[in-house]
Parts: sequence; structure tokens; C-alpha cells
Amino acid sequence: MRVIALNDKSKGLLDSIVAETVGICDPCLIYLVSSKTGTDGTLKSLKLCVVTDTADNSAVERALLLGVNSDIPCDFIVYGKTEWDELTDDDCTFAYRVDNGGEKLYVKGQ
Repeated sequence: MRVIALNDKSKGLLDSIVAETVGICDPCLIYLVSSKTGTDGTLKSLKLCVVTDTADNSAVERALLLGVNSDIPCDFIVYGKTEWDELTDDDCTFAYRVDNGGEKLYVKGQ
């Protein structure tokens, strides 16, 4: 698992995006899949993977894209919990790579 080096402002921005995501869809897990940062540690863009108990992944993705207030480009990949559990067992899937190489930002109940 990689950990990105961010300045304090960018850490606050990331924390805010995660908090808004939690408020919108009550996810089980949130992973940082990728990010772009400036040489000073300023976050320029990011992609999050969100795992939810909701059956309609597209509706959750739309809600996140429209509902998260961010000063930087932010993209979301949404999986249902059942789908996530199945795909993370298969080392040929993107979900497996995220589960094993993404930075876990949020776990429900922790």
C-alpha cells in the first residue's frame, strides 16, 4: 500500500472529500486509487474507489459526482459490497489491484 505525501492543505481537502463521500452514500470502504500532486505536495486531482451496500452503483456515482464539493477534479469508481467481495478474490481484476495496492482512506465502523 502506498501512502502519498501531501501538504496540510491537501490533507484537509482529501479529508473533506472523504467526509462528504461518507455523508452522501454511507460507504463500507473508500480507497485512494490514484492522485496527482504538485512538487510541493499540493493535490491536483484524485480518483477514489467507493464500496457501498447500495445496489445501484451508477446512481451512487452520479450522487458523488454531483454532491462532492471539491476544488480539484475528483473521480469515483463505485462497487457494490457483494461485487467487491467477489472481484477482490480474482487477481486479474481492477478491484483486486485496488484492494492490494490502493491507499485505504475509510473503513465503516473504524
